[in-house]
Amino acid sequence: MSHTQELIEEALKKLEKYLEEKHLTEDLEIASKRTGMNFYFNKLGIQVVRLREWKSIHNLSTNYFGKLSSVQFLLSASRNPESFDEIYNLLADEASKATFDWYVRYRTAFAYIGGEAYELFPPEITREAWNDMEKGLKHKFEDTFEVEGFTVRANPLELVGAFIVQQYRYGTIVEPKLGDIVFDIGAYVGDTALWFAKAVGPQGKVYAFEPEPSNFERLKANLKRNKVINVIPLQLALSENEGEMQIAGGEGCSEITETAGDTSVKVTTADKFMEANKLPRVDFIKMDVEGHELKVLAGAKETIKTFKPSLALSAYHRGDDLINLPKFLLELNPDYKFYLRHCTPGWADTVLYVV
Repeated sequence: MSHTQELIEEALKKLEKYLEEKHLTEDLEIASKRTGMNFYFNKLGIQVVRLREWKSIHNLSTNYFGKLSSVQFLLSASRNPESFDEIYNLLADEASKATFDWYVRYRTAFAYIGGEAYELFPPEITREAWNDMEKGLKHKFEDTFEVEGFTVRANPLELVGAFIVQQYRYGTIVEPKLGDIVFDIGAYVGDTALWFAKAVGPQGKVYAFEPEPSNFERLKANLKRNKVINVIPLQLALSENEGEMQIAGGEGCSEITETAGDTSVKVTTADKFMEANKLPRVDFIKMDVEGHELKVLAGAKETIKTFKPSLALSAYHRGDDLINLPKFLLELNPDYKFYLRHCTPGWADTVLYVV
């Protein structure tokens, strides 16, 4: 049995015991007639069960997108566990491998019981620790806070992630450096752009890409409020092709899509942007684009091949991100090394670091 299979089976056994303790397993039945997952699990010798009254489990979940992503992950990992084992073996240190193990167990449980998976497999950053970090922010007024010398109008969750947890660096191994040119792709309201601005210093430059109109206005306002001049805000989306696409969703979770959305937005590729602006290089790429990461990378092939930038990529939106993102990057640069870290007490913000 592969390493990933063992982790899934371990999580399922612990899940069953957890449900028994909650008196939710009185009507357990084989799920093969009711979910496609069991078809793949049977091949692994794992028997998956679920409640006759599925809603009693489903209602434990408070995050639809997290659960959907976790179900996608579980299907992908059970169909092709060897691919996940390959990624596990690529990870460059023991801390990253421990995060991988936690991720597989946690996502397996989350697929069934949503946020209650925290009780079975708590992440490295606990809810209590996160709350303490939020309390440490200096509240100025309304939704505006003071952090690291900046006055920022933003969700405190984003500020803790960007400035305190520093989710887009991996120690001193993968981090922006003084003088770097950074692409902040999915800049939201500028919390990460401000952190990058401080990290790269006045000799560096940050290109902050944020296509969603209301987020972009808040991004510009945060930069202006703090008199930041080494960040260039761009109301522009990056993908694998040029053109126009639609933005679906809103604050904090907008995504670009080829189907109907709320707003039309101009799209280019990282390669075309580099060429059009005659940039000498890019040193660091951060990406959080709601599952569009692979398409953005596809539009950055030549940039990555030529400059071999360090990257910090959100690897949790899609169930197969954890295998597809590193495999794609290895084709462009076989020398890349990979690290993994989970940066919140919830399902979101697992980051893949590349150097």
